[in-house]
Amino acid sequence: MFDYSILPDDTVRAIIVALVLFAVSFVFFIIVALYTLIKYTLYSNKHKGKLKLVCDVAYFHERGKRDNQEDSLYISPMDKVDETGFVAACSDGMGGLLNGEVVSKYVTDSLGENYPYKFDAQAENAKIISGISDRIYEEYHLGAGATLVMVHIFDDYMNFYSLGDSNIILIRNNRATLLNYKQNYVTLMIRKLAEGGLDTSDAYKDTRAKGLIDFVGNLKCNVLTTSRPLRLIENDIIIVSSDGVTDSMPLNRIVNHIHLDQNAAGIARTIKYGVKSRKNPRQDNYSAVVIKMKRSFV
Repeated sequence: MFDYSILPDDTVRAIIVALVLFAVSFVFFIIVALYTLIKYTLYSNKHKGKLKLVCDVAYFHERGKRDNQEDSLYISPMDKVDETGFVAACSDGMGGLLNGEVVSKYVTDSLGENYPYKFDAQAENAKIISGISDRIYEEYHLGAGATLVMVHIFDDYMNFYSLGDSNIILIRNNRATLLNYKQNYVTLMIRKLAEGGLDTSDAYKDTRAKGLIDFVGNLKCNVLTTSRPLRLIENDIIIVSSDGVTDSMPLNRIVNHIHLDQNAAGIARTIKYGVKSRKNPRQDNYSAVVIKMKRSFV
């Protein structure tokens, strides 16, 4: 403890005045901070429906046990979002075929060259993707190919496009949903078994079942797309990824790993290290664009 009795009276008075002024200033700061927080909360609640839904975006692009990185990503210019919306895509070069990295890069480069896209022109946009596929077919004649998943977000709505077995995942209210079905023999076999009232688990026993029945590089491919836009809400998380992500982190595992209050960068980092921690000896390349929807005054 300090013995203030040895200090001059003027010094003691100055210290007391300083302490009082500090206490008053601190109390005033607390009052102003609380007032600002209350006003902001009331304003946010009152104008919540008028706040704009915006995309918080992050990505990761990792090479697994393959010799080459055959995944490729595309993210549209962020300064064009208000005018033409936001587009993100992932293309995964098909394993077992030649030039996977060249083809996937060609796909994403071609998507960039065709940007911007009309939001309410799903058929027209699907035709653009089909044209990219036809050009790859003309070059390689089924000797090379890639998958593609692409989302187009404008205001509070999203369209998506898909070819192959990559993923478009929506996480809402702590529940993950795969929005696009995989265009492989597993899906085809499950459908036929279900129609015949048979056990669908047999579809997974065929080692060839993961083979694709459609992809970018097929002639006159069938692009899966939304028939009408999907309405997005605050805190929705959209993951546009290659299947290397879900091979090691199924949907329920992704949900269990991430925290819903994380931003897009935090979610991307969590998923990336979640895949890496599995230490899969046959880990495929794993890449994804992570989008979190949030409200903003901007």
